[in-house]
Amino acid sequence: MRIILSLRVNLVAHRFRLLALSSATFLVLPVRADENYFGYSYGSETLPKGKWELYSWTTGRLGKGTGSYSAFDLKQEVEYGVTDRFQIALEWNENHTYFTGGAGQESADSNTPVRRNRFSFVGNALELKYAFSSPYKDLVGIALFVEPEYALTDSPSGDKFLEWEIETRLLVQKNFLEDRLIAVLNLTNETEWERPRPSHGESFTTNFKPEITTGVTYRFASNWFLGLETRYATQLANANIRNQVDWAFSVGPALHYAVGRWWATLTWLPQVAGWHADGARSGSLDLNSHERNEIRLKIGFDF
Repeated sequence: MRIILSLRVNLVAHRFRLLALSSATFLVLPVRADENYFGYSYGSETLPKGKWELYSWTTGRLGKGTGSYSAFDLKQEVEYGVTDRFQIALEWNENHTYFTGGAGQESADSNTPVRRNRFSFVGNALELKYAFSSPYKDLVGIALFVEPEYALTDSPSGDKFLEWEIETRLLVQKNFLEDRLIAVLNLTNETEWERPRPSHGESFTTNFKPEITTGVTYRFASNWFLGLETRYATQLANANIRNQVDWAFSVGPALHYAVGRWWATLTWLPQVAGWHADGARSGSLDLNSHERNEIRLKIGFDF
């Protein structure tokens, strides 16, 4: 009898240890591939083959050097895993711009009105992402991201423009502490060809927009990550690497939560330093091409 009782106790203890080990393993494994831990930086993971994901992005851009300024960029996106390494996505972009006191004139020409309250369809984009390695299986994750896009509205001012763009990103991701600590680096360049709409005989101008974003985040509780993001953005006019017209540096917190098939990420990026070629309009910040504050909320659903 004592032997049977001892065997039962040992069996229960063994099952409990297995359950604890399984729970601990579940907590340190990634919730899903291509989960967005940051608002502005991308990870190197891609969706598994045959999987879909829906995104909804809302970005608030607040504050210029004069007047009152607020703009909201809305993005709806659907992603599909073509293979375990390659995914594609389609975007639908919209924008609402509101300003008074000439705030929008800081980011456009003299034809921009002193006041504007406009909701606009912006354009569409196609995303292509290929992962060369995985941060969960290899020493470091590396991926290439390419996004051709067209736009019908200038985001800062809300003016009618025709823009053709192609954005390329090199994505690097490194995981530490059994995937509890995640660090990413994105090296980006956007080449754009733009002209007013209607053109009135004006030709397209070409600009380069390099950008460097970084992010570090830590899982401080089950399903919760808290981290920090940085972004350095600049613009080289007329596709001339010696013709830098502005730059802005922003840094702020990023909060991420995931449960089941849902996840959400909230990032606040205040501009802390900047410069514009027209110093009279920017001071110690670039309030021509950028804003004082940006807040981005991303919500995703896997299926």
